[in-house]
Amino acid sequence: MKQTFSPVNEITTRDASPAMARAASRTVLHLIPALAGGGAERFLRNLVRTMRGSCWRSVVVVIRVGEHQDIAKELRSQGCTVHDLNEPALMNPRVWTGVWRLICEEHPDVVQTWMHHADFIGGVAAWFAGVRKVVWGVRASVVWRNATDSERKTRLFHQALKWSSRLLPARIIGNSQMALHAHEDMGYPAHKFVWIPNGIDAARFTIRPEAGVETRRELSLPPQAQVVGFVGRFHPQKDMALFFDVARVVQETVPDLHLVMCGGRQGDLYPEAAAAFARLKNPEQVRFVPFTQETERLYPAFTFLALTSATEAFPNVVLEAMACGVPVVATAAGDARAIVGDAGRVVDLGDEKAMTKAWLDTLAMSDAQHSAQIQLGRNRAVNEYTMERAAQRFIDVYEEVAAA
Repeated sequence: MKQTFSPVNEITTRDASPAMARAASRTVLHLIPALAGGGAERFLRNLVRTMRGSCWRSVVVVIRVGEHQDIAKELRSQGCTVHDLNEPALMNPRVWTGVWRLICEEHPDVVQTWMHHADFIGGVAAWFAGVRKVVWGVRASVVWRNATDSERKTRLFHQALKWSSRLLPARIIGNSQMALHAHEDMGYPAHKFVWIPNGIDAARFTIRPEAGVETRRELSLPPQAQVVGFVGRFHPQKDMALFFDVARVVQETVPDLHLVMCGGRQGDLYPEAAAAFARLKNPEQVRFVPFTQETERLYPAFTFLALTSATEAFPNVVLEAMACGVPVVATAAGDARAIVGDAGRVVDLGDEKAMTKAWLDTLAMSDAQHSAQIQLGRNRAVNEYTMERAAQRFIDVYEEVAAA
């Protein structure tokens, strides 16, 4: 039987106040592919913001900032140093040498990497820079294979991760117990694992009906319409084809059903999702919204949030929606079932029939049932998952690794 990890595996958690109140005397260098587009990026931004004023100075190295210069500017305004390598692809020599050079320049006490490719690149670059204080970040249950990757290339990368996980990182932080167990099966050393569930800013993500009214007006959504929301990358991992197929069936029963797709434009849909979108009877009732940093204004416009992902680790959008008083219907991807509990509906992966029923049942809730679910979700989110608690746990890991 696999072990159940305590919130901080083998690490003693202190009260948040001492470490968060000292002047910065140590540096953690984060390596991440981008600044926007998914839960890992969003969590890193929140982590940097919450750690401001602690004894740790934050440096973020981004493979490509691209069109998200506003996010880089915001991070810099919080005292974070941001380096943009401005490279279009992860696995090329300029990325390796660029990361190595910046590690040598910044002299970090700890290097924290985010997601598989950054884990491998950052771990190797840190090793050659003479830095052995490396923390990997597991943010998904599987190593995603790009359509252009051959089976041989994928297999070799899996092996590289397996063997380097035993040598390069001192600790491996995962936000999902399911993801950590999946990586243990891949060959990662379980004794290095630390489970730190995500946290949210409960003051930012709160119940604000007026924000929902404003957002609906801005998106030209009928005030009384039923609105199902999607927030995330337009990526096959999110199984957006399932989302649109379920929406097509539900629209037959609920003709005024509107959809809000936050994360890109219609042209950004991958082929299977685009084909499913084309099958919708009322495509004009879909609003495509570019990625926004103000998702707390977006969630209140939803009747409920739908997560149809085929794979996740810890889907932060679920937690954010619950904190905003928005019901959730999700697939059992990653830790979704544990997060939602009795505050929403969770169905098996890829089960279109069950997902359709869950949508219809949620839309059919009475006012009393809807109010009760709102309160359940809000209470669960703010009582069990806070950003301050998560940030302190990261600091505990950094302190332990730096002192080892």
